[in-house]
Amino acid sequence: MTERIDRRTFIRVAAGTTGALAVGVLTTRDVARAARRAAPPSVLSAFVEIAEDGTVHIIAKNPEIGSGVKTSLPILIAEELDVDWNTIRVEQADYATKYGDQFTGGSTAIWEHWTPLRQAGAAARALLITAAANRWNVAADSCSTERGAVVHASSGRRLRYGDVAADAAKLPAPTNVRLKDSSQFRVIGTRVPVVDANDIVTGRAQYGLDASVPGMLIACVARGPFGAKVMSFDPAPALAISGVERVIKIDAGRDPLGRVEGVAVLARSTWAAMQGRRVLRVTWSDAPEDASSTHLERQFRASLATSGTVVHRDGDVSASLASSARTIDAVYEVPFLAHVPMEPVHYLADVRADRAEMWGSTQVPGNVAGRVAALTGLKPEAIIVHLGRSGGGFGRRLMDDYAAEAAFLSKEAQRPVKVIWTRDDDVQHDYYRPAGHHRMRAGLSASGTVTAWSHHLANTSRYAFAKNGRPPEQSEMYGEDFPVGCVPNALLEYTLVPSAVPTGAWRSTLHSSNAFAVQSFIDELAHAAGRDPVAFRLELLGTSRELKYTGHGGPVFDTGRMATVIKTVAERSVWPHAPAGGRAWGMAAHFTFGSYAAEAVEVSVQNGVIRVHRVVAAVDCGTVVNLSGAEAQVQGGIIDALSAALFGEITVEKGVVSQSNFGDYRLMRIDEAPQIDVHFIPSAVAPKGLGEPPVPPIAPAVANAIFAATGRRIRRLPLQKNFAASVAGS
Repeated sequence: MTERIDRRTFIRVAAGTTGALAVGVLTTRDVARAARRAAPPSVLSAFVEIAEDGTVHIIAKNPEIGSGVKTSLPILIAEELDVDWNTIRVEQADYATKYGDQFTGGSTAIWEHWTPLRQAGAAARALLITAAANRWNVAADSCSTERGAVVHASSGRRLRYGDVAADAAKLPAPTNVRLKDSSQFRVIGTRVPVVDANDIVTGRAQYGLDASVPGMLIACVARGPFGAKVMSFDPAPALAISGVERVIKIDAGRDPLGRVEGVAVLARSTWAAMQGRRVLRVTWSDAPEDASSTHLERQFRASLATSGTVVHRDGDVSASLASSARTIDAVYEVPFLAHVPMEPVHYLADVRADRAEMWGSTQVPGNVAGRVAALTGLKPEAIIVHLGRSGGGFGRRLMDDYAAEAAFLSKEAQRPVKVIWTRDDDVQHDYYRPAGHHRMRAGLSASGTVTAWSHHLANTSRYAFAKNGRPPEQSEMYGEDFPVGCVPNALLEYTLVPSAVPTGAWRSTLHSSNAFAVQSFIDELAHAAGRDPVAFRLELLGTSRELKYTGHGGPVFDTGRMATVIKTVAERSVWPHAPAGGRAWGMAAHFTFGSYAAEAVEVSVQNGVIRVHRVVAAVDCGTVVNLSGAEAQVQGGIIDALSAALFGEITVEKGVVSQSNFGDYRLMRIDEAPQIDVHFIPSAVAPKGLGEPPVPPIAPAVANAIFAATGRRIRRLPLQKNFAASVAGS
């Protein structure tokens, strides 16, 4: 149905000196905030400008980290504005309060902007129609639009948007505009190329790392073991390196996600800074005991032997387990994971007495501005944060410790300073996906029905590490994840195992870990019950209904939509017929960020090597905005997840990470990449998240396929290493 905008949302319209029309959406929340600040209202949506020649300039307000938001968000405006996409010119915004929240992460960009950005386009279109109708002295409702022009069909008259943009800018803002019905979409749902594609493939695209200003120094920072402090340092060897100008100790900030204690070498070139750091002499205090993988493994096992904090409880699990015809008990183990974006983290800062300017790659530019303001005492309007295209984010650029380093060093040196991390820095000083153990227990009836479900997770909570005051379990376990609501007796428990090892949001956050345990265990239950894993899942889901879901992506979990993606991958992978050549299928499905994803993988195991040949994915994310971009998101998520599932593992001893680069923290290589078939479930409902939902099902799907192929159940990640260990130990 057609959507309408009421008076609770109004439009801010301004004319530029060139006679252009500029439009942005303001919500009542923005107005209230603006009133409290006694300042002009802040613009929530992207800024739209229509030039006299008809060119439409759209500001992409969110950081582009490879997720395609620089293309997909402008599509929303262009759709309602009714313009030819080829006339669009997209420009990346700097950070500014007038754009509202400029955040890229949590698979929220399309989800949150679906209505506001379409409203911006619809409002501009309404103004243009009114301006043209006034010129022709006809009723506005007798006019329509067509690809960048206002049309009066009965008289055959036509005016390009650029011809009436100046007049439109003088009109009062519309208070009630219509949004298109999905059946009227011309751009949404089609294949739109990435706006910077040509610059990317020809090497002209500017990434955050490319930023440079005259007179800047390059900084490389010596960082110690996790939890350790600088006891002393001798700058003399570093200062003896040609090109090195300063050695500065970095004081730790109060926020563990911000500035970390270290010693920086500042030089006129990257090479000199790296060589200076190499010879720098720093003495560190000892790391705490909990900054070692061996210690944490012992704590995980001990924690699972006791009770934890109850996250969710239905019925009486203990009694149901005791009365079950059969019980299954298993422990699944997940390691720390690093993010390793292809573009290592970095930042350039120019902090002066009266202003500060920042350049680099980030997912949360507002946090960067906040760090600089706290460090310098500057007012927000004196801080400029430029947004460069990021070479990947995956959650790493949600933290801004590297930007805090650059700002601190620039202030101290009174020069522009660009902090550059090497790949080794990136691997060894990340904010890792939490490590932990999951104890899974379930009861089966004589007929193979699940009567009881128990899930106890012990891990290193990222909320606990961040010291943000939130309960540690809130970042690690959602109380209504499947199969809660589908099993009569269910208990979810959590135990925090404290650690000085930094933890943060890794692509799909808690779901990449929890889905491995849950979906692998469901496969175990299916085999224990003598049932086909697909049929078993569908029976567990039950009738199509909406269950309450208060985790990220709610407010409901629709069992029917989940059943549809499961059935789709079963059909597309020709489940359960085994492929030829000793291969086998495994599958898993998961709900997160409001979307439903199921994946079937075709796997072979030869000479101890696991090979994934094909992945069939079905995703229900609501309306797909840019089909080519959406496919790329699913494909990229699957490759990312396969790298982690097969090879990803960070181990720490005495606060020092054992891995250092792609030689020992290995990613999937191009000749190992499988065929990936992506199927979107047609939908007219509003879009939900897509960047992360394809990630969680992969690890359990591969583990389940390994079992189908070999009879070996691998309950510890990474799969390749631990499959080899299981064979060697048998």
